[in-house]
This record gives sequence, structure tokens and C-alpha cells, in this order.
Amino acid sequence: MSGRAALPRPNSSGSVATLSALVLSYQAWAQAPAPRAPGAGGGASLIAVVLIIFAVLVILGIRELYDLQRRRESEAVQLQAQISDALLRDQLLYGVPIMATARAPFWRRSPATIEIAGQVPSPQARETALRIVRAEASRIRPDVQIEDRLAVVPRHAA
Repeated sequence: MSGRAALPRPNSSGSVATLSALVLSYQAWAQAPAPRAPGAGGGASLIAVVLIIFAVLVILGIRELYDLQRRRESEAVQLQAQISDALLRDQLLYGVPIMATARAPFWRRSPATIEIAGQVPSPQARETALRIVRAEASRIRPDVQIEDRLAVVPRHAA
């Protein structure tokens, strides 16, 4: 050996592999789509996302309104049942055909309406029925309006 330092011999298989990797990565980079400028073509996808979010919010809102309506109907049924039970417990009104129908409004701030209809044998029975309805309704809900559809029809003596 002479006094020269020995240079490493190029590894032909390593060089070819490195060169191949560089060429392949360059080709892949060259085929990749060019980055878009802001606002160029991306607006359509943004609009689609906003519309989807809006549609989901509308669906949730409609679902909440149906749930609110169901709760109001449930309140009306409860109010009607309580009043009907109270009317049935009174001895003066035993066997008298009185029907109470309750309607709860969609909005909570509006008063509920109770329609009391039927035929009673005397003015005293009418007043008793109205008193029972007022007392029971105010116990359950303080803002109740009562629609009186009671008719006094005396019973005929047989």
C-alpha cells in the first residue's frame, strides 16, 4: 500500500437504492396536486359543511318542538284526569253526566283551558261542579281558564 489513504469504495447496491428512492419521491411529489390558493375551490366544501350543520340544527329544533308538544299534551291529560276524579268523588254530582276537557297551550306562559260540559239537575249542582273544577285546577296549575258549558236541566219526577 502506498501512503495514500484508501477511499471507501462506493457501494453500488446502496447508491442505486438511494438514487431510486430519490427518483421515486420526486415523481410522487411531481404528481401530487398543487396546493390551492385560499378561497380557490374550497368554498364549496365550506358551504356544504355549513348546510349540514344547519340541517342538523333544524332537525334537533323540530324534535324539541315535538317533545314540547308531547309534554303539554301530557299536562292536559293529567289536569283532565284530576278534575274528572274530583267531580266523580262528590256525592251531589253522582250520576250526573259532566265531562271535563283540558287543553294545555303550546307555550307555557299561556293559560290552560278547561271546558266543563254536561247537564246538571239544579243550579246548586252547577255551582258545586264549577267550585270543584276551580279548586282542583288552581291546585294543579294557577293560570287556568274555565269555559262553562253546563246546562241546568231539572230531572222529571217519575
